[in-house]
Amino acid sequence: MKKTLIRGVIAAVLLLVLAVWFFFFRGDTPDAVDVEAANEQLDADLAAAAADDDNAAADGEVDDDAGETTEATPDFDGDVNGRWIVDDEIGDFDFETASGSFAGFRVDEELTIGEVVAVGRSGGVSGSLTIEANQLVAAELTVDMTTIVSNDSRREGAIRGAVGASTHPTATFVLTEPVALPAGLATGETVAVDAVGDLTVNGVTNSTTFTINALVRDDGFGVITGSTNIVFEDFDVTAPSAAIVVSVDDNGIVEFQLIVAKG
Repeated sequence: MKKTLIRGVIAAVLLLVLAVWFFFFRGDTPDAVDVEAANEQLDADLAAAAADDDNAAADGEVDDDAGETTEATPDFDGDVNGRWIVDDEIGDFDFETASGSFAGFRVDEELTIGEVVAVGRSGGVSGSLTIEANQLVAAELTVDMTTIVSNDSRREGAIRGAVGASTHPTATFVLTEPVALPAGLATGETVAVDAVGDLTVNGVTNSTTFTINALVRDDGFGVITGSTNIVFEDFDVTAPSAAIVVSVDDNGIVEFQLIVAKG
């Protein structure tokens, strides 16, 4: 009877430890990328930048170049044709608020005491898009895989190892087929298209189709989100494991959010 009681107490303690560990391990899972949410966050980032400029002016910290703000407003004439560059000034990437430009993944994990969604994102995104005759004719994006962060920092080393960041520090996407763009893009509407291109992760390249949502704002910023489902094995990626992890899906969602401006 005494041994049974002791075993019960030990089991209860273990469950409590696992529950606490699970609470901290899962982190706060950010929502999937959404173009409307990204647009609202950009509004908040621009407002914050304007407030910083006002405060600096009030403190007498005025730049010699009169009229310049911390975050420059794009020079936009309403024509969507041209080269658009990923902006690296407004809305620095932040994991919690999903501000700025970033790319990453989402994958379901089953733990011994529940399910979580593991999310990894890198704010190290650069590249450009080219629109001609209302078609997306070129797109080249590069992601720094060595700067991936997660909704739980304890995953980050394993994630970077799984995607081969030490030997293949960048992932890329290169458009391989032109994309016809709906007329609404030029009038501020949110449009949805599919974009086919070569996705390279861990040094392995596969043709991949992203579902894209985009809008062009009156102030000249473009907001773009995209996602696709990939099978990890196709890119020689093995999902990391741990004692608490029962299983990890063999596929996941690759997603990105871009703030762009004509340049």
